[in-house]
Amino acid sequence: GGQQHAVPCPHGGPGGQGQPRAEAAGTGQGHRGGHRPGAVVGAAQHLHRGLGVAGGGPGPGPAVLQTRKARRLKQAKEEAQMEVEQYRREREQEFQSKQQAAMGSQGNLSAEVEQATRRQVQGMQSSQQRNRERVLAQLLGMVCDVRPQVHPNYRISA
Repeated sequence: GGQQHAVPCPHGGPGGQGQPRAEAAGTGQGHRGGHRPGAVVGAAQHLHRGLGVAGGGPGPGPAVLQTRKARRLKQAKEEAQMEVEQYRREREQEFQSKQQAAMGSQGNLSAEVEQATRRQVQGMQSSQQRNRERVLAQLLGMVCDVRPQVHPNYRISA
């Protein structure tokens, strides 16, 4: 069966206008229910080229788009990495300042305790050197001075 066109074909065709129907059945030339396939492909190519010209020329190829996208992704990644590093540095500085504030008092306290300990040790050493002779004389006197006496708890049993 033939197809009917809403708009009559300029070459005639199966709609009954122009050439007789015998052409479609016998010779193989002319129309077979529509335009020639080559003409349709040619029109599509012409339309595509026309759109390309209207759009400012053909767009970049897929390889170019892919490299641009990769470049943009790499740049975005680098920027994000820089922001992360900056944020980490700021937090590290804040932590160091807080730690120093908290530990600074303890550090000063430990230094003060150490200094007080040294003063006490030096005082003991000087006192030991001053009193050494006197203490030794007292000990020797107690050991060497023997006074025999009976212990008060001793009971003589007779």
